[in-house]
Amino acid sequence: MVESIFATGCVDAILVIDDDSKDGTRDELERAKERFPELDVVVRRNERGLGTALLLGFTEALGRYNFDRLVVMDADLSHDSAAIPQLLAVPADLVIGSRYYSGGGIKNWPATRRIISFVANYAARHLLRLPVRDVTSGFRVYSRRLVRKIVAEAACGGYEFQVEAVWLAAASQFSVEESPIEFVERRAGKSKLATWDESWKFLRFVIDKSLLRGWSNRLTPDEARRSA
Repeated sequence: MVESIFATGCVDAILVIDDDSKDGTRDELERAKERFPELDVVVRRNERGLGTALLLGFTEALGRYNFDRLVVMDADLSHDSAAIPQLLAVPADLVIGSRYYSGGGIKNWPATRRIISFVANYAARHLLRLPVRDVTSGFRVYSRRLVRKIVAEAACGGYEFQVEAVWLAAASQFSVEESPIEFVERRAGKSKLATWDESWKFLRFVIDKSLLRGWSNRLTPDEARRSA
C-alpha cells in the first residue's frame, strides 16, 4: 500500500494511524520506513473509532506537514492508490472518491452491504440536503483550510464523522465535488457501519442535524446562527 501511494508521484509524505494493532501491521510499517523515510506512524494505545482516528490524523498532519491538500484513504486495499492523481486534479476543498457518481462502482459486495450503504447515503443526502451522491466514502481529498475547520468543529468519534465532514464543508460553503472510483471489498475485517452501535450513531447524527436544519429554517438568520 505504501509503495503504491508513493508510486503515484503525487504524495510527499504518508501518515498512518494505527490502533495498537496486534496482527503484524506495525512490523510491516517499520520495514516500510526503512525504504520510505517519508512514512510516519502514530500508534493509539487506548482509543478506538474511525472519527477520532481521522481527527488525530488531521491534527497531526497540520502540525507535521506544510501541505496544501490532504489525501485520506483506507489501508485495507479497498481504495486504489492509482486514483489519487485523478482526485487531486479536481479543484475543490473537498473531493470525494465516489462509488455512486457516474463511472464509479463497487466490486464484491453482498446484497446486504449494498442495501446498508444505499440507505445510509440516501438518508444522509436527502435529510441533510448534501450536494453529493456518496456521503460515506472514505477516499477523499481535503484542502488545508477545510482540515482546519474540521479539526476546530467536528464532534463525532465514529463512522458518522464521514457525514459530519461533508456537512461542515457544505454548511460553511466550501467547494465540494465528486470523482468516480471503483471500490473493492476489503480482504479481511468488517464494515464500520455493520454494527448496531455505529449504525445508531450514524442515524442519530443525521436526524439531529436534519431537525436542526428544519428548526433553523423557521428562524430569522440571526436566530439561526445563535441556535447553531
